[in-house]
Amino acid sequence: MNKQPNCFIKQRGLPDGVEWASGNIFIRRIQASLGQVVEGHTHHFDHTTILFTGSVSVVATAPDGTSHTQTFTAPAHFLILAQSTHEITALADNTEFWCVYSHRDAQGEVVQEYNGWDDPAYH
Repeated sequence: MNKQPNCFIKQRGLPDGVEWASGNIFIRRIQASLGQVVEGHTHHFDHTTILFTGSVSVVATAPDGTSHTQTFTAPAHFLILAQSTHEITALADNTEFWCVYSHRDAQGEVVQEYNGWDDPAYH
């Protein structure tokens, strides 16, 4: 007799939008062409960016003004530290990367449910 497992895996295709939740993880998908820029911005939390295709240049500036530039070529991933202003520029056509992080409350603590982009923790 085949016993069914007490858990299951649900595979999801990419949604029509560019942002979605998977469990308590939030994913922002970015597809870019050569020269396209995700303008500098900050978050109140660390987050990982996974580069699937192409190449990017990342400029990160710490709160003390120290700046660092690094180039990544897929497959790769990199960590953006909390409070660092970061700008990502595509160095190739068909570049795709995903920003991935846990849901947060207004204080930046991990929560199990999405609070929405109007929440200060997401900015």
